[in-house]
Amino acid sequence: LAQAWAQGLLLGFDGAMTAPMEPVRRAPWRLPLLALAALWMACQSGLSYVPYLGPKIRRKRRNLNRELNGGPQRSGVITRVFTTSPKKPNSAVRKVARLKLTTGREVTAYIPGEGHSLQEFSTVLMRGGRVKDLVGVKFRLVRGNRDFGPVAGRMKSRSKYGAPKPEKK
Repeated sequence: LAQAWAQGLLLGFDGAMTAPMEPVRRAPWRLPLLALAALWMACQSGLSYVPYLGPKIRRKRRNLNRELNGGPQRSGVITRVFTTSPKKPNSAVRKVARLKLTTGREVTAYIPGEGHSLQEFSTVLMRGGRVKDLVGVKFRLVRGNRDFGPVAGRMKSRSKYGAPKPEKK
């Protein structure tokens, strides 16, 4: 290491971000651990240079659902319950609700399952999960929570629809 340092092989390991690959003469014991490892590998393999290990740039992930405010669910009050028809190849009558969230935003959410007793001013819990064939619907309502009851008589996929475990005979 000392030999490589003396030859000026320590390239681009400057703590203050100068131009990349600018030669920096810094004592090996002052280098970060990753830089020391790269230098050691270069010495072992007989390279006459050390690969540049620049600062790692972390890209910030964009929050796609700003309505959820970074949380898993959000509570809200229904302002309107209506039905819509899906996009082109499909044909049905899908139940949808417009709700005002606790954050103040107003969004459209899908009402899953068969049958519901939702009306204006019902409090519900909304989660993420877009409905592919409904335009602009990026959220679903959670069944079996607040004023939104479970699907009656549901036996399969019960956790998705808030249905209770059937009694054993």
